[in-house]
Amino acid sequence: MQFLKNYNEIEDVFCKVLTPNDDSGRHGVLIPVFAYRLFPDFNNFDPFSATNYEEDIVTHWEENNGWSVKRSKWKHYHRYPERRMTSLSPELLNNKQPGSLIVVGKYKGAYEYECHVVAPNDPRYTRIGEFFKLSYTDGLLSGSSIVPISYLLGTSQTEEVIDELMEKVQAINKMQYVPTMKSGDTGIGFTFETLLGKEPNSSKEPDYKGIEIKTSRSAQVKAKRKASTGKQTLFALIPSWDIAKDRRGLVEGFGYYDEIRERQALYVSIKVVPNSYQWKLVIDEATSKVLVCQGDLPVVSYSIDDLRSALENKHKESIFVTAHKKVIDGVEHFHYDSVVHCKEVLFTEFLAMISEGLIVLDFAIHSKDGKVRDHGFLWRLENKKYIYRLFKYVQELM
Repeated sequence: MQFLKNYNEIEDVFCKVLTPNDDSGRHGVLIPVFAYRLFPDFNNFDPFSATNYEEDIVTHWEENNGWSVKRSKWKHYHRYPERRMTSLSPELLNNKQPGSLIVVGKYKGAYEYECHVVAPNDPRYTRIGEFFKLSYTDGLLSGSSIVPISYLLGTSQTEEVIDELMEKVQAINKMQYVPTMKSGDTGIGFTFETLLGKEPNSSKEPDYKGIEIKTSRSAQVKAKRKASTGKQTLFALIPSWDIAKDRRGLVEGFGYYDEIRERQALYVSIKVVPNSYQWKLVIDEATSKVLVCQGDLPVVSYSIDDLRSALENKHKESIFVTAHKKVIDGVEHFHYDSVVHCKEVLFTEFLAMISEGLIVLDFAIHSKDGKVRDHGFLWRLENKKYIYRLFKYVQELM
């Protein structure tokens, strides 16, 4: 489907359903985190500063009287935080029909964007929604997506595995509320994988024919659901022990005494800003390492190559499944009602998110009666709403 004007100059295409708060002026159009990579970096960006940032961009709009070029802005608002395109087309955005789409194609090698607003009565509306795999209900689309230009040109290869997996997921969705098959926090994932016909395991390899599956609960039905919050584990990876020498050296040499459990322990979340125990992460470009420091002392470390391999092996391709939970006769039930498909992990975003304090390293280790036990060295997102920023291509499939 070639409705873009200069499709030969475009590399990736972003699409979202516009909300009533999206306009041409000060509010602009809210951009989901997974599309940030299409826009310029902010000069001297400090995520911990109470400062708004903006960069110049150029947008091209197909208006009634032909094409119009706007000197637009890409803005970061620290208060929320969120990012928006502003100074856009009043004609197309300020009087839009409910459910209208905005389609934005980024030109190769430039921060210039070809923009289309497509109303529900436009003959292209449903077809565009199909290409971007947006949800379609009662004549209106919902969701957002970013895809390579090859999707719109029909030159991409068939995605047999994800299509096969989604057939199974849609069958599970039609079951409505399924009782948990295991009590506790892990019940949601155990139940979903059992319904898929997959045996649960603790392997570091992806869950389904190369696709990693992550499940989460929501107390809200899909129609009322906001962005997920809470931590999201990305992968587990043992560090290089350096001066700690081993697990025992880490917890006994650099931990604290837990008086309640009467043991030496080290249960901390570590990010670039020092925590109460003065642990922090430092990205050392000179040695290509991420240093795990207590104060100014590097205790253990990770090579950047090892981190890249761990992330890419675990999340080369992933689906994130959300279920509405409710309790029926004292038993937790799940309706698996939302699926987001992500491809091509972006390690540069992983490092950027460490620098922004969005990715943390969790130590969970203790020593007692001569035995040392740990629950893994976990790299996690501080807030799972940023998970899609780690991927080049994102589609809301359900």
